[in-house]
Amino acid sequence: MSTRQLQIFSSRPILVPALLFVLAFALRLVYVFVTSTQSFLEGDAGRYFAMVDQMLSDQIYGYGSEESNARVTPGFPLFAYSIYSVFPFTPNVFRWVHILIGAATVFPVCSYVSSVSRPLFGWLAGLFVAVYPPLIYMTNLFLTETLFIFLLALFFASWQWMMNKPSIWSVTLNAAVLSWAILTRPGMLPVLVIAVLFLLFTKPIWRMITPYLLTVGACFLPWVLRNWIVLDEFTMLASDSGNALLSGAYPFFQENPGYKEMYSLGMSQTQYGVRVILKGFKENFLEYLSWFSFGKLYYMFKSMWVSSTMNFPQLYMYGGVLLHYLTLLLSLISVPYLLIKRNFLAFAFIGMLLFQLLFIPTARYGAPFMLLMAMLVCSAGYTLWISRKQNYKLATGPAGEPLH
Repeated sequence: MSTRQLQIFSSRPILVPALLFVLAFALRLVYVFVTSTQSFLEGDAGRYFAMVDQMLSDQIYGYGSEESNARVTPGFPLFAYSIYSVFPFTPNVFRWVHILIGAATVFPVCSYVSSVSRPLFGWLAGLFVAVYPPLIYMTNLFLTETLFIFLLALFFASWQWMMNKPSIWSVTLNAAVLSWAILTRPGMLPVLVIAVLFLLFTKPIWRMITPYLLTVGACFLPWVLRNWIVLDEFTMLASDSGNALLSGAYPFFQENPGYKEMYSLGMSQTQYGVRVILKGFKENFLEYLSWFSFGKLYYMFKSMWVSSTMNFPQLYMYGGVLLHYLTLLLSLISVPYLLIKRNFLAFAFIGMLLFQLLFIPTARYGAPFMLLMAMLVCSAGYTLWISRKQNYKLATGPAGEPLH
């Protein structure tokens, strides 16, 4: 692309993201309604769908049960409930919602990366969103992933806006998006701690920490009060998180969870999972250390989260595999580099990743991290390019000749 073409596109900042949105929309549309043989309501998706049906008909919030419970956080179920309160209760309605949300993720991704680098790098990150196979594959499943990844990207875009133009409105928006994202996927909880620490040590906006926390508290309060009043329990996130903890407690899946022992001890899944992990580190330290580091990372990122039901051209899928491993490889350089540069996204990425390593590792849970890696790679690429350019100028002097 020539300098003149770049200038034309740069003078119209919404043009390229809009074209990327069209590409992302088209690919998801073709997948969902033409090539896919994936069941929209498979596994957990069916339970979520039945839950929303129950909320609409009986006004009972209960996942996998006809009784009220707090097994899952309310971010996704209430969003689906609000959609189906307006539109017919059919899978196709939410397929269209997922297509639109998935494609719209291009905009916050482009916005964030462009704001910390140049539009060209933002466009590259947006292109990743448009074409990366798992981000297309999740569109045809009634699960939290599509909504969560949109909120994840929106959070970092609104964070950068808040840091550039601090105001009560930008602070409130960012805190609200973060709260919704946590209440959709609790794996984002560590970002709240990291965000507060960054705000405390950022002088221009450290006074905004109070409205930030008040907004988060206001977003969580209805859910916490509901659980206290209806269920007589204090649950800030979800009561079913112990299942993922216990399932990921045994190194390399060599054992099945010991439910009989758990029931005999009168423990919850969370309590028993913690017991298994602590006992494992005490008796087999190296094995458990390798499992909770390299082992889980391997299971999360060894392959893309897709299946044969996608039915995209083989050449396209090979390109997706190449993109997957190239992103992983470049992130090995980008993440440490941006940590040294005290980049907020890099610290948030590490916080989320360390938290996720406590739970069961699957390619499904690795998909959001791939998006963050792509954003980090594009951000680091610009920073490294600028540093090299500045070093070259220092080495050659103003006239462009080598200094002696």
